[in-house]
Amino acid sequence: MPRGRKQTRPIVTPIRRKCEDTGTVKQVNYKYFYIPPFDTQGGTKIPTYNPNNERKREDIPGVEVKYYHTIEGAEEAHGEGSFISNYTEDDFVR
Repeated sequence: MPRGRKQTRPIVTPIRRKCEDTGTVKQVNYKYFYIPPFDTQGGTKIPTYNPNNERKREDIPGVEVKYYHTIEGAEEAHGEGSFISNYTEDDFVR
């Protein structure tokens, strides 16, 4: 029986951006995306999903991306508990 192929995955380097809280360049651990609501009444049309034409969130006009390296700085800017998951195991039971 032949052996299976070695599973190679790309080595991804950590993202380093300017932290919104401290103003220094650090490794990004938390991201905050603000995507404005779409106007379906004629102004901005809702983009349709096309797997052949993938759009990143940063490419949508009006999107704000903020990078943080600590959870304390992210919660201070966006409210307490905004980056913590409050789900329990019972929420995922069918």
